[in-house]
Amino acid sequence: MVQFNKLAVWLLALALPSVNAGTYKMCKDNTCNDCPVGITNAGTGYPDCVTYDTESVLFNQDFSGTPGGGWQTYIDIPKLDYQCRIIIKSPANTDIAGCGYMIASFSQPTCAVLNLEKTFMVQFCCGSGDCNAAGASRLLKRSAKFGESSLDIEAAASGMYSLVLQYPNGTDIEPIRIGSPPVLSRDEGTLETEKTGHITERAVSPSNSLDSKPTVDNKDNEDNKNNSNNGNNNHNNTTTLTTRSRCEANSWKPNAGQDEYTRPADNTQIVHPAVSGPGEFAITQSRTQTFATSMSIGFADILSLGVSFEMSESVQDTHATTFPVEAGQSGEIGFTSFLVCTAGTGRCDGGQVKGEICTPKVRKADDGSSYLDGIYSLVIHS
Repeated sequence: MVQFNKLAVWLLALALPSVNAGTYKMCKDNTCNDCPVGITNAGTGYPDCVTYDTESVLFNQDFSGTPGGGWQTYIDIPKLDYQCRIIIKSPANTDIAGCGYMIASFSQPTCAVLNLEKTFMVQFCCGSGDCNAAGASRLLKRSAKFGESSLDIEAAASGMYSLVLQYPNGTDIEPIRIGSPPVLSRDEGTLETEKTGHITERAVSPSNSLDSKPTVDNKDNEDNKNNSNNGNNNHNNTTTLTTRSRCEANSWKPNAGQDEYTRPADNTQIVHPAVSGPGEFAITQSRTQTFATSMSIGFADILSLGVSFEMSESVQDTHATTFPVEAGQSGEIGFTSFLVCTAGTGRCDGGQVKGEICTPKVRKADDGSSYLDGIYSLVIHS
């Protein structure tokens, strides 16, 4: 059994010519002088994600713990090449969009404190296209090109890598998982991974309600009033949906074990810019999450397919909340909403469609009001 005691842990280069910035370090002090963990130039090649168990990597290194069961570390970043970044994601897993939640993005020299959750991964990227695809643009929007073969080729050639861990003696640290991030095959409209694909989130006008109804145009409203007994317009009104849907009613058949599951949305919304700890920061900016699908169908089509859970076209959350930032930490506060999803097949336009359908996940507060379910995090960047 390998002994972890006081072993320095290194991220080692496997031939990344575009990175020549020297050694990055993970440290135990805010001056980045006590640094038992070294990071040098290394990578698996795009698009594989390499995720690690934080405790296994930092076991017995005397790093401080965090309330969530992870670890606190300072990261020492020297000067990087032009348009290059080091990206930290935590928690991380290959079944999460982008393989994890980005908590830090570094392009300038810094000694910054990080709170790592139970799992994490480190990525290196160069160029705005590759870094945006990895989630490192300022607003953290997922790149529209992510999952296309052109980006795969660009990244493999020029600079998007998941870094791998080794001990100083060259022994690899065993990751908990290696794999590609969820990717949609756009040509076939199908999912290449077991659980999720790249999701197209529909741009719709934000609703003032946390349980918004599908938008229906005036002609549909009039037709519905003339052909129904009650004239109500809601997502259970089959008369309205018949005039708009291209999909066969109740034809949705979920894959085994994928009738209903929860996953994070592909995008993170910045809800409070430029914070510095210590402090408790009020979040008053509204959060909006739309429905999502990997198939080229609309919201009315999804309602016609008949998934097992209630769908909302768009959900807006205006509830105020607070987020704590510890001393020495600074960055932006981000919110990633959760989605309730199903993956399977249905029938539209006389043929079979295959993919994923998601709706914003909503929870009830103690006072009976509703709010978007999700996770807040401090996004650090330099």
